[in-house]
Amino acid sequence: TVYVLQAAITPDEARFQEARRRASRFVLATTLPSEWRGETMDGTALLGLYKGQIHIEMNFSFLKDPVYTDEIYLKKPERVKVLEYLFLLALTVYRVFQRRIRLHITEQNPMHGSGGRILRKPTAAAIFQIFKYRKVVVFRLPDGTRTRQFARPLSKEEKRVLTSLGLDESVYLG
Repeated sequence: TVYVLQAAITPDEARFQEARRRASRFVLATTLPSEWRGETMDGTALLGLYKGQIHIEMNFSFLKDPVYTDEIYLKKPERVKVLEYLFLLALTVYRVFQRRIRLHITEQNPMHGSGGRILRKPTAAAIFQIFKYRKVVVFRLPDGTRTRQFARPLSKEEKRVLTSLGLDESVYLG
């Protein structure tokens, strides 16, 4: 027995345009005034300044993910502004974290990342990867108190990261 399926597909132009609009959305946030260096800073001008700045692109690439910029969060202009400030604050913390770690890494003493990779200028994401499988076990003692311990001792690199940040094990074991 042979079955043949024939179908006529008629594209829904309105749905297609809506999907295209959603896929092409991105957030363009700035602290520049609307008039800067004698030039009006509209969306096109801002985008022109932004293009070609790979470090900025890398920092904000996650904003292209619809999870962060979907209409559920950004239906009101005030929400866009708040989200902009939250992302800038988070990015500042992220970059300060990365910079403080990098100050303690030299060519002679690089960091060893996950999988044994040698990291001379690690990104914060690579540093977070070092802690990815860090487990803290919480014990409830018979008297009701709790104590925390690591499932395994901190690695040399984990200790190095904490020291670079001016922290010690107590940040986990509190």
